[in-house]
Amino acid sequence: MRILIYEFFAAGARDDKQDLLPLGFSMLNALLTDFAQVPGLEIFTVLHPSLSKIVAQAQYSERVHIAWNREAEKNWLNQLEENLELCDGALLIAPETDGILAKLISLAEKKGKQIFGSNSQAVALVSNKADTLRLLKNRGLPVPKTEVWTWPLPPQWTERMLERFNTPLVLKPVYGAGGQGVIVVKEQAQLDESLKQLEEELNGAPFLVQDFVEGEAVSVSCLAAEGKVLPLSLNRQLIQQGEQLLFQGVTIPYRHPQAQEAFDVARQACELIEGLRGFVGVDLVLSPSGPVIMEINSRITVAYVALREVINRNLAHDLWLTCMERCLPTPPELNGEFTYRADLQQGV
Repeated sequence: MRILIYEFFAAGARDDKQDLLPLGFSMLNALLTDFAQVPGLEIFTVLHPSLSKIVAQAQYSERVHIAWNREAEKNWLNQLEENLELCDGALLIAPETDGILAKLISLAEKKGKQIFGSNSQAVALVSNKADTLRLLKNRGLPVPKTEVWTWPLPPQWTERMLERFNTPLVLKPVYGAGGQGVIVVKEQAQLDESLKQLEEELNGAPFLVQDFVEGEAVSVSCLAAEGKVLPLSLNRQLIQQGEQLLFQGVTIPYRHPQAQEAFDVARQACELIEGLRGFVGVDLVLSPSGPVIMEINSRITVAYVALREVINRNLAHDLWLTCMERCLPTPPELNGEFTYRADLQQGV
């Protein structure tokens, strides 16, 4: 079987986002390493030329067909389509922003390709944080108080917002990834400037206002297949706490008294989303009153990079099982601890 493993930034699809290329390649590199160990696969990928020296030293270098994106973002979509035509299946990683990931998966589906991950409908749903949290809330799962606001803001918007939310509060895009555009407003005096900043970043797109939930930022990595979900690990998210919440890395596993409760909540949330498949992440805050769900990520995240270092088997085999055979593997054993730090990937 021929499979295309594609990561949006590592492929050079956005030359103006070179700072995200190392993070994107760390996920792609892990996947290529793991899938190269699965017998019977012919693997394809697309890479930015800046990665040539690193890939030449990789253990999978002779097993992977590489298309070099030498014109950067000018032809990335055409190059993606050309490589999709060569393959039977695809594992695609891209940001949820502007619906990019859902669009790419839909493109592969229309070409009749086997998707190693969630289908485009599930991705489109969870990419919309407002719709996802509304669904989870309606099913009785714990989520932060959330409202969708649109531009232009209503008269006396400050008073209206502060009637509904106490400070600190959170402003964030409806669509987004990696904590980008998330602003914590600690006091009323910051509100006006924070809204101006968000409006510039979003170009007038709707945004969310949320309660700020005190607690520890974590995620639960899961495998999903046919409506069934297996939580794999509780992960501590390393977040720079400031006006903006900046993702800096992840430690796996994270041992916490609320671990089992977090597993249960994450599993219930994923079981509600039809079409989730393969590797899925659920972001939560472990608050004094229990886990609170922040969002669902329907794709490979950097948690995969850390998890593969402590799990007792090849995660690529598990992805094959969930996506091709539509069943869950046995629960894994985790040995030791591993921390992935985004700031250490800049040498890529």
